[in-house]
Amino acid sequence: MPGAERKAAKETAECKARVDAERQAGKGPVWQVNEPDDEEKDWVDTNGQKDNEDSEQKAVGEAAGLKVKETAVIPGKAAEPRLSLEQKVARMCITGLPSREADAAYLERLTQQPVGGIGLFPHNISGEEQLRGLVCGVKDAAGKLGLPSPYYISIDEEGGTLANLKAFFPHVPGNRAVKLTGDPEAAYLQGKLIGSQLQELGIPMNWAPVLDVNTNIRNPVVGVRSYGEEPVCVAAFGSAYIRGLHEAGIAATAKHFPGHGQVDGDSHFELPSCSLTLEELRSGPLLPFAAAIEAGCDAVMMAHIVFPEIPQSEGLPASLSPFFAAQLLRGEMGFEGVICTDDVEMGAIKNSYPPERIGELAVLAGNDLILMCHTPDFQDRVIRGIVEAVRAGRIPEARIDESMRRLTRLHRRMEEYAQQSRPIPRTEWAREAAELTRRTLTLLADPLGLLPLKPQARYTLLLPQPERLTLADNTDSGELSLGRLLSEQGLDITVRMIPNDPGAEVISALAAEIEEDEAVIMGTWNAHIFTGQLVLADVLARKKPLIAAVLRNPYDAGLLPGSATVIAVCNTSTYALKALADMLYRLN
Repeated sequence: MPGAERKAAKETAECKARVDAERQAGKGPVWQVNEPDDEEKDWVDTNGQKDNEDSEQKAVGEAAGLKVKETAVIPGKAAEPRLSLEQKVARMCITGLPSREADAAYLERLTQQPVGGIGLFPHNISGEEQLRGLVCGVKDAAGKLGLPSPYYISIDEEGGTLANLKAFFPHVPGNRAVKLTGDPEAAYLQGKLIGSQLQELGIPMNWAPVLDVNTNIRNPVVGVRSYGEEPVCVAAFGSAYIRGLHEAGIAATAKHFPGHGQVDGDSHFELPSCSLTLEELRSGPLLPFAAAIEAGCDAVMMAHIVFPEIPQSEGLPASLSPFFAAQLLRGEMGFEGVICTDDVEMGAIKNSYPPERIGELAVLAGNDLILMCHTPDFQDRVIRGIVEAVRAGRIPEARIDESMRRLTRLHRRMEEYAQQSRPIPRTEWAREAAELTRRTLTLLADPLGLLPLKPQARYTLLLPQPERLTLADNTDSGELSLGRLLSEQGLDITVRMIPNDPGAEVISALAAEIEEDEAVIMGTWNAHIFTGQLVLADVLARKKPLIAAVLRNPYDAGLLPGSATVIAVCNTSTYALKALADMLYRLN
């Protein structure tokens, strides 16, 4: 092993050893604790002048073109006095890293741009020990530069279709599957399981829960990531999830304000438009966010969506709109935590504005953190645009200082969560995840009494090929194991893989193969969108009894033949398929 690699391996091992020692001592992850004297110092700006709350509030309101309530500016102390303008702006930015280790290149980059935190994505993760080393390395690098601690490290760990840790930790079901239980306490367990996994790794923040009310069934990016179509239910389940995260020691980010469930566009690629009025938002999609604020959520992530029927937004996306962030969320709804953008490198924003303008608009809107997790040059231009806007007087520096105080408060809360955490012991994760998943499976209909399956009968099992449907999706593309699980029960099963949108030729061939079968078992995969599956189900149901397992969005269920047995699963994890096999075979 070359000398540099030996040195890096040694440092990673030492860092991991410190984390393990602290955890065994019951102290949770290793955090650098600010001295009380530092926390209580008056915040002073770069000119050494004590800031004036009243003048700051006036300046922020004028910059946003709004009359901001007194409660919109949070009094308090900032983490560190006498930061330069460039340092403060950098701390308002969350970036990513291209590799799976916090190497010398990462430290050099962090030295150049001492940003406030990083986001982790699938390309950063290959295994548990590797991820532990990465997290430790990031914390060490941040500590060397005197950046706030706990250092902001976050991840989209939602469970279900967006689960980054499932290769080495138990796969926790996603929101729509959990909603099938009808019990918000299932969401509490979901949040606590996910939070326990993040706490084990030393990741203090989660970009979850998703609180979008999915009223558009053709929404391409939300779907099973939502708890459903009823605002009150989404509110109850989302609040319970937040409670579970907090008990495990993890801060929560409610997303995507003011709601991404009504649109039919994917903001990863385009800027979606929503036709709802402000009153319609208030009576529906905003309710889960109000509940999340009441539940103590730590941050709210803004959506990249325009609302042409809400003129106060002046045509700006919600993520860049002073009306949505400063007036509606901060002023009217009373949210005092951190407001962050969704990633501004998504096509919705990156393709609509130059980077320098994105940063300026984001800050003027009222965002405390700007997520931009992929391209260093883009990030530099965003930061430079904010700094230049402050120096030109378009953004009052008091507006930057306001975010510094909120971020200080967030770091203190993350520290408190870690100190007070009560995670689920690792030895219980697999059992809890399996039992939670089993509770989610729901038999919606069995009009012909086809369950349980008959050991002496012959069945054909038709399964879709799972695939990633959006960038916010890390569904495995391998063959589903349901056929093997049923064969292990002694059933006579013939497995056929089907295209997600089968055509007439495929449908005719499959229909000809089932003549000798007792019944056909079919897994659907967003058949309400890939309608060839619905045509196939109708053809099959006219020839043989049909058992349908709804594996992704639940909307398939209402479109299947009325004679079909229908099981809602909304999940393709190993736990879900094992529970499904048991239900088919044992009906319990």
